[in-house]
Amino acid sequence: MFPVASIRNLYGLSVEELSEALSPLEPRPFTARQIAAHLYARRLLDFDRMTDLPAKLRAELARSFTIQLPSPAETLVSRDGTTRYVLSLPSAGSVEAVFIPSGKRATLCISSQSGCALGCTFCMTGTLGLLRHLSSGEIAGQVALLMDLHRLRPNCFNIVFMGMGEPLHNYQALKAALRLLCDRRTGFGISPGHITVSTAGLAPAIEKLAAEEIVPRLAVSLNATTDEARSRIMPINKSYPILSLMEACGKFLREAGQRLTLEYVMLSGVNDSREDLPRLARLASSLPARVNLIPFNATPELPFQPSPMEQVRRFRDGLLKRGVRASIRASRGPDIRAACGQLSFGAPGDGAAGTGRGESAAGKNRRASDPPEAAMERAAAGELVAR
Repeated sequence: MFPVASIRNLYGLSVEELSEALSPLEPRPFTARQIAAHLYARRLLDFDRMTDLPAKLRAELARSFTIQLPSPAETLVSRDGTTRYVLSLPSAGSVEAVFIPSGKRATLCISSQSGCALGCTFCMTGTLGLLRHLSSGEIAGQVALLMDLHRLRPNCFNIVFMGMGEPLHNYQALKAALRLLCDRRTGFGISPGHITVSTAGLAPAIEKLAAEEIVPRLAVSLNATTDEARSRIMPINKSYPILSLMEACGKFLREAGQRLTLEYVMLSGVNDSREDLPRLARLASSLPARVNLIPFNATPELPFQPSPMEQVRRFRDGLLKRGVRASIRASRGPDIRAACGQLSFGAPGDGAAGTGRGESAAGKNRRASDPPEAAMERAAAGELVAR
């Protein structure tokens, strides 16, 4: 665990924020750009290594500021090579991130929140409630940490915001983190085309994202073809039903120029009926969008079972016959609870969320979160988008 910080952590600050923080020590604006490049482009976390800065300034920086990123508290490695990290956060609490190797190009599964407020009933992270939002530095810091641990170069891997949390609920921190990750001069230099943000369907935030300067790819967690079914498993649908969600997705495609995928977790007897297939095809064709079918990763705590793989393949083939691009996502790391929907600080084989060694780090910062119904009321009022 980190000690309580008495001096400001510079990691995660933009060039403008660095310039403001440094102004008592160094009024020259280009110094902030130099430090930003050291922090994000070169990933130097020691002021003494920033040798293009005067020695006196480096000493003053070391006395006045700190540089702290998330750090591994626990590491679990799957039989398939997937690695799940429970990370201690500089300002207390924990979060999880996942490294997924795949041939020559790896994928980093990054979290935007510790826990999640939206309460999707098939997701273990939702059982935690929202513990807290992450800062831009805590988000980008996960990427920096995994890049260093696995010796990755920018644009030789993909980033998916499919870890803990709803990224668009933590909109401002996500936006700031994307700026750090994509800036070619002082940031990581990662192309937005290598980044995918996954959302449960905060329609106003999807439209807002389309108008940003940096726009990543988007994955929308659809998971049902009727409002009745979707509202049962995803309470956010009560605020933003399928029609409004599809309208927001259409606007994103028209304005952003990035790809959009509909994610569909297949739950036996819930969303895999004969009638669901043509409805799903119509929804995807209306955008148009690719469909990623996700076999449900069952856990004892959740009241669902995965659709048989024969049914999953039938959906894929039926979508392809209807002219919809479709694929089946391979489950990675289920033996270490690293697969889609499983992140909840649990140890492999646990019968409850938060019972792994990561709980000690997370539990100290845990607070009682709003129930899903209260979170949805705040979503309807726009609070989930404004943060």
